[in-house]
Amino acid sequence: MSRKPTLGDAFAAHPGVDMLAPAIPIFVWIASGKPVPDDSVSQNLFVALSTLSGLVMAAVTFICSMSYQSESRYMQIARERYHDELSRNWVSIIAWTAVTAMLPLISLCLWPSHQGISTAISIYALVMMIAKLVRSIHWMKYTLFMQKASMTIGEPFTDKDMQESFKKRNTNKTNLA
Repeated sequence: MSRKPTLGDAFAAHPGVDMLAPAIPIFVWIASGKPVPDDSVSQNLFVALSTLSGLVMAAVTFICSMSYQSESRYMQIARERYHDELSRNWVSIIAWTAVTAMLPLISLCLWPSHQGISTAISIYALVMMIAKLVRSIHWMKYTLFMQKASMTIGEPFTDKDMQESFKKRNTNKTNLA
């Protein structure tokens, strides 16, 4: 018997929900009167945000390659069984991380004439970059868990073996908390 899907599983399978993450900070920014940074700070802030997004892009592509190049038996099965979910997630993560690297540069160009829009774009880029980084770390943890499970569970494996492995993992999490 397999476990029931959870809300977390739905979030993990559908990266489109990440589009909602920037809405809250932007609404807070609007509610607080749309403050904008000083001219001297804004240029440095936009360039730094774009650079940080580029670094996150490098980390994300490394994690993606780790997931797809894993020789773990369980990870191979997961790639076969959940190909659509993995593909949808990684395309979304990589594409949006690239977009979050470009948006602050667009903000930099718009700054002289549209400071409010530039600030909103940068807030959006920052929060989206964080959401995609969190999503990629989730998949990294999943890949590492599957690799460890492959090393500890002998062949032939069953759903019961996987349930035992998940139970041990959750017990370890509870003990650490």
